[in-house]
Amino acid sequence: MGLAVFEAGRDDLRLVADVRSFVTSELRRRCRADLVDDAALVATELATNAILHAGGISAVRVETVAGRVRIEVHDRTRIPPYLLRSSDDSMTGRGLRLVGAMATRWEAEPTADGKMVWAELAGRTEPESPSAEEHGDGWGDLLDETDLAPNRYRVELGEVPTALLLAAKSHVDNLVREFTLTARGAESGVTGAIPAPLASLIEAVVSRFAEARGAIKRAATTAAAQGRSHVALDLVLSAGAADAGEEYLEALDEADAYCRAARMLTLETPPQHRVFRDWYVKEIGRQLRAAVAGLPAPPHESFEDRLLREIDSVARAQRSSARAARLFEVSAALSVAATPAEVAQAVLDTGVAALGAFGGGVLLATDADQLTVPATVGYGEELVARLRSESKDAELPAAVALRTGEAVWLESREERDLRFPQLAEVERHAVSACAVPLAVGGRRLGALRFSFSEPRLFDEEERRFVLALAAQTAQALDRAQLTEQRADLSRRFQRSLLPGQMAAPPGMEVAGTYHPLGDGMELGGDTFDVWPLKGDYWGLTIADSAGTGPEAAALTAMIRFTLRALSMSDVDPASVLRKLNRALLGAGAGGDDGDRFCTVLFGVLRSTSDGASLVVAGGGHPYPLVRRADGRVDELAVVGSLLGVFPDVPVGTASVDLGPGDALVLYTDGAVEARQDGVMFGEEHLVEVVRQAPADARGLADAVEDAVVRHVQGVMTDDLALLVLRVLPPA
Repeated sequence: MGLAVFEAGRDDLRLVADVRSFVTSELRRRCRADLVDDAALVATELATNAILHAGGISAVRVETVAGRVRIEVHDRTRIPPYLLRSSDDSMTGRGLRLVGAMATRWEAEPTADGKMVWAELAGRTEPESPSAEEHGDGWGDLLDETDLAPNRYRVELGEVPTALLLAAKSHVDNLVREFTLTARGAESGVTGAIPAPLASLIEAVVSRFAEARGAIKRAATTAAAQGRSHVALDLVLSAGAADAGEEYLEALDEADAYCRAARMLTLETPPQHRVFRDWYVKEIGRQLRAAVAGLPAPPHESFEDRLLREIDSVARAQRSSARAARLFEVSAALSVAATPAEVAQAVLDTGVAALGAFGGGVLLATDADQLTVPATVGYGEELVARLRSESKDAELPAAVALRTGEAVWLESREERDLRFPQLAEVERHAVSACAVPLAVGGRRLGALRFSFSEPRLFDEEERRFVLALAAQTAQALDRAQLTEQRADLSRRFQRSLLPGQMAAPPGMEVAGTYHPLGDGMELGGDTFDVWPLKGDYWGLTIADSAGTGPEAAALTAMIRFTLRALSMSDVDPASVLRKLNRALLGAGAGGDDGDRFCTVLFGVLRSTSDGASLVVAGGGHPYPLVRRADGRVDELAVVGSLLGVFPDVPVGTASVDLGPGDALVLYTDGAVEARQDGVMFGEEHLVEVVRQAPADARGLADAVEDAVVRHVQGVMTDDLALLVLRVLPPA
């Protein structure tokens, strides 16, 4: 018999290698080479377990007794080792199971300053390792003695499911193991230094609340070994466990953040584990603080009660989340709703579904007595017709909400009939209803109403949802109405820049077309005109001002009316354009940024016995096209420079005679430069469309416009103007 003792001088993971080396050399010295590999493995696992879970190693002993080798690892805590059930989710406990498989017997015993875990090896014999209950039984007397120790108190938590308890403790053990390895690795220089916040977190999770964690783990292990489905948690803890528990909870919440950020191997705490630990840690704190203060035990909340409370909380959160999601859907739909009708449809589609209503409607105020109804959902034609005839002064829910600015909540048929007797006639199927005002900036735009086929108790949460729905609707309606007003103003202004019903020169027909850019809200710079001059002369023009918006529109108006004025005394097209250029410069058309210019074609036409003769002057504008009666299309080259930039500009002219059936086509660059996926409409395409278009002036103009709009799939990025004059063939 011989005894060798290894005193641990430090406490880090490198110590495990020293323990392994010590055990190996001792067995070789004792001529037990047959046990060297098994003993080295057992010593490694016992030493690692002491460092990770028992506060570190104080000593290692190797002894030979009756042919057996006994390895003892002494550590600094009295918390006994527990063999938890084997699980794929657990990263801990496998080392002790390996020890149990290798040793003929192993066990743990308390010592004066901690405990020792020992294992005996005697060659290849069947192990005689104790069960989990036997491990626990060896500590019974020691634990019973602590019940009577000062500053320790009994805490009764009641029963919890054994499987949940084991899973929760396994998860925390995984976290403790990973944190401990991180800390020990940093101490020994194996890994990098740990940042201060993480070091504090590691200390809180690993060291604080270890007393309670150990007691709960022992109870769970015993219950599992005995096959019990529930564990009665009856603990004896020190007063400090209350504060330690709070720090432990905060640390675990922070650790979950590391897990979510993928900074750790351990996964984030499962929801059911989080509920359990929050319950038992806080319950321990409440009971301990009352006991320390000498107060009666506070009312006990069982784990089942906590679960029921959690279910209620989750149900409320789900309802709130569902409605928040509905509001988000409404916001997304309203963000692309351009008209009041689209706004109303979007909010009703979502609101009716979210509230479980059978129908809903939006009613808007107007300057007239009646309310307008841009959209409804679920209402029949008869009811919609009644709503459209509803007066702002009617004693009906929507009208009252609009007039008073107060929401109307009708929760039963009796309340409906008492407050609004007319409603039963208007809406026979509605048992309950609500109507809320649509207001923004102190202005009431209308009302939002919903109808229900059953009695409805509108709780505070539901009322807040409907009011939030109405607030979003009102904001979107205000934007949509403002957009419509701006679009209408733009259309009116744009029409003022164009001639109304144009008179045609004798023996000719004329057609003009204007297509705005985008949605028609932006003012364009294109215009055209035909007007009579002195004698049998007629003036005609097409122009395109640079840019868009009010400045371009103002420049366009100036061009059109200046040409009319100049041509009253001068029928020389080139002379008129030069005078127009000087007028534009005098009015500051070029602007400080030099982008206020225009391109213009101005022509003087005179009827002849067999058609018409035309002289055209050009100011940088696309060349006109002439389609002959036989279908040929010619380009009329009219050179020149854009106007409004330089005092002296070259102005070219060209002449053409038009016979019966011939047509003159003037257009702006919005036709040839219209793009779709980078492909321009182009001059060749325009010529082909003009060649195949109907013979009459209106048909020709419409054919060109339709072809360009189809090319860009309805989305114009520049405005387009067309002017067509055609000599009528003989009757």
